[in-house]
Amino acid sequence: MLVNSKTTLPLYLTATATSLFGNASIAIVLPWLVLERTGDPALAGIVAAVSAVPAALAAFAGGHLIDKVGRRRMSVLADIGSALSVAGLAIVDAAVGLDVFWFIALGVLGALFDVPGMTARETLLANVSETSGVPLDKIASLRGMLFGLSFLAGPALAGWLLTVLPSISVVWITAACSALAALAIGVMPLATSSPVPHEDTSPLAGLTLIRRSRPLLSLLIISLASVILVGPLLSVVLPAHFTALAAPGLLGLTLSAYAVGTMAGSAVYGWLFAGRRWAAWVTANLLYAASGILIATLDGFWLVAAGMVAAGLGSGLLQPITTVVLTEQVPDALRGRVFGTYSALQMVATPLGLGLMAAVLAGADLRVGAWVLAAGWVLTSAYALIAPGLREYIAAQREATPSTSSGNVG
Repeated sequence: MLVNSKTTLPLYLTATATSLFGNASIAIVLPWLVLERTGDPALAGIVAAVSAVPAALAAFAGGHLIDKVGRRRMSVLADIGSALSVAGLAIVDAAVGLDVFWFIALGVLGALFDVPGMTARETLLANVSETSGVPLDKIASLRGMLFGLSFLAGPALAGWLLTVLPSISVVWITAACSALAALAIGVMPLATSSPVPHEDTSPLAGLTLIRRSRPLLSLLIISLASVILVGPLLSVVLPAHFTALAAPGLLGLTLSAYAVGTMAGSAVYGWLFAGRRWAAWVTANLLYAASGILIATLDGFWLVAAGMVAAGLGSGLLQPITTVVLTEQVPDALRGRVFGTYSALQMVATPLGLGLMAAVLAGADLRVGAWVLAAGWVLTSAYALIAPGLREYIAAQREATPSTSSGNVG
């Protein structure tokens, strides 16, 4: 059944925004709650580390479930699961008191739902476009702007709530965000049609398709290289640089510059690069290369901040392109498994990047580490511009049709 609704896109963006805020909030609230209840800072790191492995496995398995049970159904179930796991913190605290076991158990449970939910909403993009009549590129740019806004304002808002409300009240607010996301997706009008089956129904079908497609494999390599480089930049190089300057406040401003750049890049993509994806792709990669060089100077605040703005602009351009290209080019019946594979491997790449940076800094100073990252950005950007078949893959724009975009909505 085909429908056309003006409420589809607002509900989709509401679900995206509330879920992103919920994720940003729990990233602040959970460590805070651990410190409140146990007084052990190391435990907060343990909870985060233990949650990372099941999250990566859930991302991979979730992609298969999205294709099997339906992307809308999976999105709703994942957000309900996230809401219950967060609410469980407050319930357990009131019933028996939170301890190490409960923090780890509920942290792992929440991690099992978060990434599959995000992936399911990502695979709904084509259905939202078809129903609302809004082009894929425009929706992807709006979604990218919300990601930038959540990075900028989410942690700050969660921190402010912790200063004016008891931590358990903020836990309930966070749980309500996930519940609202589930409700928005559940009632969102969507165009539906009979899904087009795919001959390969195995959980590894997405990985097989990526391995056999040069453009998909190139996109994956670029994505993983970016994740490997971003992790050490945000978690090691920038904090160490501003610590040496005795200016922690400037670190926050620098990260904000990245978020603002991301929002601006997504906006620019949606309104200025319509129909010119390859031009946006080239611009984004040149910005990435320039950002790496600017940041590597580690020269006070302004050059580093300018580099972060450039990196944010590049990210804001690249994220919508990748999402739209995968949505259009990957067979509908495999979309969940391909997106899930990308998400799972990206989660594995993050600690790999941190480990590599630790190895570099074991034998060199911070400036060497920064220039290693800059070299990585330049090489990744160069590869992105010359990878065989990638230009044609990115530039090709297909019209969404019921047979190719509706699929197993659920």
